[in-house]
Amino acid sequence: MEKLEQEDLLAIVCAIYRRCGYRATVHCHLPVEAIMSLFPPWMRKYYRKILRKAVNKGLVYEKTHGKKSSYGLTREGIELALTYCVEE
Repeated sequence: MEKLEQEDLLAIVCAIYRRCGYRATVHCHLPVEAIMSLFPPWMRKYYRKILRKAVNKGLVYEKTHGKKSSYGLTREGIELALTYCVEE
């Protein structure tokens, strides 16, 4: 279970990194819909939970805009992305 969760956290980090155009910056933040669009529709509910875990672990930050939130990578998340995420 632990290894699977680590892989899913990495998938979230890589999805944000990919959506930010493979730029390693903490200034890029995205709405949850943009991040979830990279996952199959039947897996999006699960990956929303993983996104919350990534926020709790300090890999992703949450920025609120009124009632909505956007998410971006923290410095720790950027280090993971630069190490494990492959540019296409």
